[in-house]
Amino acid sequence: MNPFDDALYRIHEFQAARRNLPPVDYFEFLKGVTGRSDTDLSQLFLPPRKIWFKPIFLIGPVWASPSTVAQVDWFDMLDAVAIHSTGHWGEVSPKQWLANDRAVANGGRICSAHRSIRRVRFWVITEADRSQTSMVMPGDWWFPGGLP
Repeated sequence: MNPFDDALYRIHEFQAARRNLPPVDYFEFLKGVTGRSDTDLSQLFLPPRKIWFKPIFLIGPVWASPSTVAQVDWFDMLDAVAIHSTGHWGEVSPKQWLANDRAVANGGRICSAHRSIRRVRFWVITEADRSQTSMVMPGDWWFPGGLP
């Protein structure tokens, strides 16, 4: 079978390119399709994201505000939390980056800023006591403890 004639594989390649990831090998892709119904496409298109670093602090239970759930896809939220836990703070100022590095070392609140595939900006915040990690939108004024 020719991968250029396979519409599902072309969609997989497109979605992988949007995430700046290489597509999986065509034959590996076919193994994932085997045994699935035509309507079950879960986990079929997006290749697995590799995290190159280990987490450097505990994140606790993770929750998201209703506005974040409404505007950000679940896989973008999972990616952001994974990246956040490795010490990559995303789109924050150099001052906030340094504050986060200090918070990891000395125990303080950690805030990183990320964008979804659709370019929606949201924050991932881990509390100083590492009791929870929250995903909130910049407009979520009600966030417990106030926004950074």
